[in-house]
Amino acid sequence: MQIRQVIREIKQGKVAPVYVLYGSEQYMMDELVRLIEERMLDDASRDFNYSVYDLREIPVQVALQDAETFPFMGEKRVVRASHALFLTGVKLPSGAPEHDLEALVQYANHPPEHSVLILEVAQDKLDERKKAVKALKHNGIVLECAPLKEAELADWVVRQAKRYHVHMEVAAAELLIAMSGTQLRQLDKEVEKMAMYVGEGEEITKQTVEMLATRELEHDIFRLIDKVARLEIEDAVQIYYDLQRINVGSSETKGEGEPLKILALLARQFRILLQIKTLKSRGYSPQQMAAMLGIHPYVAKLAVEQARAFSEQALRKILHRLAEEDIRIKTGQIDKVLALELFILGLKDIMHAS
Repeated sequence: MQIRQVIREIKQGKVAPVYVLYGSEQYMMDELVRLIEERMLDDASRDFNYSVYDLREIPVQVALQDAETFPFMGEKRVVRASHALFLTGVKLPSGAPEHDLEALVQYANHPPEHSVLILEVAQDKLDERKKAVKALKHNGIVLECAPLKEAELADWVVRQAKRYHVHMEVAAAELLIAMSGTQLRQLDKEVEKMAMYVGEGEEITKQTVEMLATRELEHDIFRLIDKVARLEIEDAVQIYYDLQRINVGSSETKGEGEPLKILALLARQFRILLQIKTLKSRGYSPQQMAAMLGIHPYVAKLAVEQARAFSEQALRKILHRLAEEDIRIKTGQIDKVLALELFILGLKDIMHAS
C-alpha cells in the first residue's frame, strides 16, 4: 500500500489495528504516528492511553500486554514500539531481551478492537520468511518509509506549504531542495519558517527561498564555482572568506568551512561538471544525467548551465590543480587556508588559458 493512501485512510478514520513501519525515513514514521494519535486519542485521555516502548530494552510481549489492556478514560489505546529488529534478518545484539514472537503472531491474528499497535524498525527490508512478518502483513498494514524519490520530493514540499496555509510553486520547492538538502524533517522546518515569514495565504517564492533557506555547504560551493564561471573571482574569494568565518563560529557549524572539506567539495563539484559536459555531448537529458550521477534533477539542471562556462580542458586542469593542492596541504608544504585562496585566485588564469 502506498503511503499517501494510508495517510488518506487514517484521516478518514480508517485506522488499522496493527501497523509495521520500516525504512530509514524517521520523519515519515513520526508523521504517521502523529496522525494516528490525533485520530484515535483525545486530549483528556492521551497521557493514559499512549505508550512508547524501545524493543532493544523491553520484550515485545510487554507492549502486547499493554495493547490488550482496555483504555482508561477513553475509547482507544495506541502503543508504539520501536527497534523491532526481530522482524528483519539483522542479528540481535547480545543482551537483547527475549521476544515472544509466538505471542506477537497470536496478537496479529486476533488484535483487540480498542488498540492500535505500531511496530517500527529502521531497516530497509523485513524478513518475509518469518512467521511473525507473514501474520502482520496478513492482518495489518506493513509500510515502507523510505526517502522520497526525486520526482516526489518537490511535490511533497508543495503539499507541506499547503499544510502551513501558504502557496509554493514547484520551482521554489526545487530550489529549496537544492539549497537545504533532501531530509524531510529539515525541509519541513524550512517551509514552516518561510510560511511564518510570508504569512497565511501568501506565497513562498524563489526569492523567499534565496533569502531565508538554510544553505548546505554544498550550495555555497556551487555559488563559489558560479562566481568563477562568471570570472567574478573577487566575489568567489569573498564566499571563501565567509566560509572561513563559519569555521570559527558556533559549535553547530564549526568545521563546515574547514579548507580540506571545501577542497573535497570543490573537487566533487568540478568532477560533476566534467561528467555533465561529457554526458551532454552524448545526448543525455538533465534527468538522465541526474539519475546516472546520483544528484537531484534541479541540481543537474543548474550544473548543465554552469558547465557551459568551462571547457573540458579547463575542468581537467582544475581537477589536476586540486589534486596537487591536496598533496601540498597534507605534506605540510603550504598552509591550507592560503592554499585554497591561491587556488581560487588562480582559476581566472586557467579559464583564460583554456
